[in-house]
Amino acid sequence: MSRLAPCLALIVIVTCSSNPARAQFSESDRARLVAEIESAAKNLDPNLLPDLESSKSQLMQRVAAVHRYFDANTDPDNRAAWLAYLDLDPLVKAIDSDGSPGVIAREAIDLRYRLVGTAPGLELTALRNLRDSVEQLIEAIRFRNKERSIESLSKQLDTLAERVGKFDTHPSADDFAAVSVLTGVLSSSGQASGLVTSLRNTFSRPNAAILIGESMVQTAVNQDVNENRPVRDCILGTRIVGDAALNGTVTATLLPSVGAARVHVQLVGHVVSRSIGYNGPVKLRTVGYGDVTVTRMMSVNESGVKLEPAYARAVLKTEILAIEHKLRLVRKIAWKRAGKQKPKADRIAVEKMRKEVGQQFVEQTSEAVAIAPPDVLAEVRPVLKRLSLQEPSQFWGSTAQAVYIDSTFRRHDQLASVVSRPSIAESYDAAVQIHESVIDNAVGPVLSGRTIKESQLNELMEKSGRLATPEGDDESEPPFEIDFARVRPVIFEARDQTLRVGVRGTRFAQGSRELKRAMEITALYEPARTADGVVLLLRKGEVDVDFPGGNRLTVAQAGLKRTIQKKFSTVFPEAVMDRPLEVPADAKLDALRGRVFHPRLVDAKDGWLTIAVR
Repeated sequence: MSRLAPCLALIVIVTCSSNPARAQFSESDRARLVAEIESAAKNLDPNLLPDLESSKSQLMQRVAAVHRYFDANTDPDNRAAWLAYLDLDPLVKAIDSDGSPGVIAREAIDLRYRLVGTAPGLELTALRNLRDSVEQLIEAIRFRNKERSIESLSKQLDTLAERVGKFDTHPSADDFAAVSVLTGVLSSSGQASGLVTSLRNTFSRPNAAILIGESMVQTAVNQDVNENRPVRDCILGTRIVGDAALNGTVTATLLPSVGAARVHVQLVGHVVSRSIGYNGPVKLRTVGYGDVTVTRMMSVNESGVKLEPAYARAVLKTEILAIEHKLRLVRKIAWKRAGKQKPKADRIAVEKMRKEVGQQFVEQTSEAVAIAPPDVLAEVRPVLKRLSLQEPSQFWGSTAQAVYIDSTFRRHDQLASVVSRPSIAESYDAAVQIHESVIDNAVGPVLSGRTIKESQLNELMEKSGRLATPEGDDESEPPFEIDFARVRPVIFEARDQTLRVGVRGTRFAQGSRELKRAMEITALYEPARTADGVVLLLRKGEVDVDFPGGNRLTVAQAGLKRTIQKKFSTVFPEAVMDRPLEVPADAKLDALRGRVFHPRLVDAKDGWLTIAVR
């Protein structure tokens, strides 16, 4: 049973999925939200809007706190480097000199971009507090004209009420974006807290799941047991010396549970022992045949692993093959005595076997718990803080077919899904399910309004394992940069077995050429299956560059459109998921080490993208 502990540890690390009932946006949800939105539009309170002077004062306090932190906790060189990176002086001076709201807002937005990123250190509490104050200042400037702000919010709510009234059971990506954006606006403006809560409760279903199929769990846990060990014992005054062989299997059975995954681990084995008993000058040659079953329940959730007591059952049949002594009379007496003591001796032997095998099983399963499950968010947690994102929630459970963790990823001012994740009809080893809201929630706070240069985009592509964007035929071709839109900067739509991905921008520039207008750069992908059953995503047609609004492009702008299309053809390649997933050879778990997985299912519907591998 030496492999049992690391194999059981896999249960702690991996997750499988149940197939919940398909919840969706109901007619009662629609009617209730419309009524609440209409009511909120009539009851906005200008006194709840963020106060500009208070926001300025708080920001200045947080700036002072940053200086105090670096003074007390780092050396002069590091302090100077951080303050040079943050570049706080322009915003401080604009506030001190009572600069115009536009100037203060511009400097505040620039500072927020510097405070949101992947650089180590941005997760420090002092910097996160400063970021919160900067964001509050930006909103205070946005809503500084209270009367106009209330009027605008009321109109937006009326428009949303009309739109929600037309929602179907599966709101479109644009419908979701409309609700999500206004939820964020209401939250930042301090308005309609009851409506914000109601919207979050309606759009509150988990929006991500990591799944491991039953076959993977069985591969990790199920194993043959073949052990030989010496027997050294003393029963009723007889010293026993011999060998015992245990042959059996260890299996895991999943049980329905909510709040924790429950796994029933069981050893079923057959024991054969051959031994010699020494009682004075008499030797007894015996053989034993036994069957033993040991079971233990394991519960796993975000708090860790809990093992219940083990239960062992055993039966044993022994035979005395021979009694050896040089005198026949002694042998006859020994046979008679052995016959009388055998029932009691068998009871003692079977109990010893039950306890010994049971204790060994307990040690092995406890060893699996001793291998602390990796904190899958340990490395991600600081990055989330740096990016102004919140840690996703986890919900554990199991069915007779699977163990699962559902996750909800959103900030306090964001929404999750209103539609439950779809079931997976095909068999799989591992899978992931992602709702459109995950992408919106993750990239919105990071990319909204940012300017990204080609070099930065190339760096992201290289980290993802893709080639950088082409430099073009002319090596002197200048690099480009793109301004992301402030609302829904990244497009991710999983509908009708088609995946639409892209970016929304407000400006594209290359050298002296510049195109300043709203644009959508998108690609459509559809699943395709190869002859050997592997599934990949193939781009349908060329990358599309669209300019909402309808105005015709100039000749120069049309030339830039072709440049955009060429550059983003590598960002959105012709084939995606065209490479197998290989587990590193140095992986800690034997069951996964060196294994290669291929996509076998891609499903895109109702806002959910499902990718399953075997």
